[in-house]
Amino acid sequence: MTLSPARLACAVVTAMSLFWFIPDVYRRATNPEKVRATAYYSAVEERFMVRTDTFTGAGYADESGNPLEAPAFKERLPFLYFAELEKQGRFPATVAGVPVTAQDARNALQTVQLSPRMWNLPKMPLNVLLDAAPAGAHLSLPPDIFRITGTGLDFIRCADGSLDTAKTARFAEALRTADVRFPLRGLGSNPNPLKSFDEGCLLVDAEGRVFRLAMHKGEPRCRATGLAIDGEVKAITVEEHPRRAFVGTIVTGDAVHLVTYDDTLVRLPLEGFDAAGSYAVLRSDPLNVTLASADLRDRLTQPTRYIATDAQYNPVHTFDLYFPAEARSRIEAAQVVGSVLSPLALRQFAPEEGRVLFRIEPAASLPLAALGCALSVALLVLMRRRTRTGLHWGETLFVAATGLPGLAGVLVFGPLATPETGEATGKRLSHDEKRPADKSPEGLKGFHKKGCAPGCRGNE
Repeated sequence: MTLSPARLACAVVTAMSLFWFIPDVYRRATNPEKVRATAYYSAVEERFMVRTDTFTGAGYADESGNPLEAPAFKERLPFLYFAELEKQGRFPATVAGVPVTAQDARNALQTVQLSPRMWNLPKMPLNVLLDAAPAGAHLSLPPDIFRITGTGLDFIRCADGSLDTAKTARFAEALRTADVRFPLRGLGSNPNPLKSFDEGCLLVDAEGRVFRLAMHKGEPRCRATGLAIDGEVKAITVEEHPRRAFVGTIVTGDAVHLVTYDDTLVRLPLEGFDAAGSYAVLRSDPLNVTLASADLRDRLTQPTRYIATDAQYNPVHTFDLYFPAEARSRIEAAQVVGSVLSPLALRQFAPEEGRVLFRIEPAASLPLAALGCALSVALLVLMRRRTRTGLHWGETLFVAATGLPGLAGVLVFGPLATPETGEATGKRLSHDEKRPADKSPEGLKGFHKKGCAPGCRGNE
């Protein structure tokens, strides 16, 4: 028996498809109720409050696990529920001894989310630069975009794709005057014209120096901040907010930096931050700033680290929030049991990636995966014996390596091996199949003499 390349290829494609389909269907069928837990720093209690949301409702507790009723929980977080407390007339006059109002909470609320999907995607060299001093009352999109090259910035008209040589030359002169060295390590902006004001771009040149680039009434303005960044620049964002605490962020491989309006570089105290898979969140209120960071590659066993800081980003309290233990145990048990169905899983999406993947990962439990493969081989052998069909060693190895997905491929496309010419298949021939090809009287006469039992007259 020889393996058929065509059938083998079809079986491999089927197994690869089922490496995605079987684990995905099993995960959807066995996943427990979705649970989302979030911690918020309470300046009233000087510790974190935890809210857990499920399909059935929300649960409230402090960081020690003591349950709270919803009204008591909200009173401990006046800066988060300022609108509701203000409407009910329960917003406090002072928080931690500091006089505050609901409007103060509204003005100070700022949230910045930094996800690895922002920098793990290939970067497009096209950007938009708004005019920070437009003639009208509101910001608007410009008629061009600019392209980052190895030697400068090229402004391209959107109407016809032509190069705006005059504007390109003006910006090139401004960058040269500011002593920007190309190629750039990174550039970031916020091209949303719905914001109330524009701070232009933050850029890091080839030597790691930080610059601010803006456009006022069509003319470039570029200046050096005197700051420098070490290491690879993963992402740069610009965060215009009325509180004007910082211009934007610069993310490197192991840190998140804030660029302030007074040209100061602040490294946020995010312990264990890894740009390869960690996300970071900054949330501000009138008294404190809350930082959160977690590794998206392992949300089940690794905690989300919450850090409350003062206005100067000095830590005042830290709290680790783990995934709820009951839900985690159910998910882990389902993953282990599901190993029987497929020894491998084809992963197409990951929270730390912003693109479609083709990543094959082993099952959660290798012993159970091996058991599933052994059962698949046993089932294949049993079916071949019942049909009295030969079994090639290559088929056995294929099913032993791929388990149920490989077995499905073999059963759908038939035996992967075909008998060689003249090779016995083990199938019994009927009397009609034993008839000779020669139907002449001489041939039939010889058949009757050799093939019939004594006393048999055949078809005379």
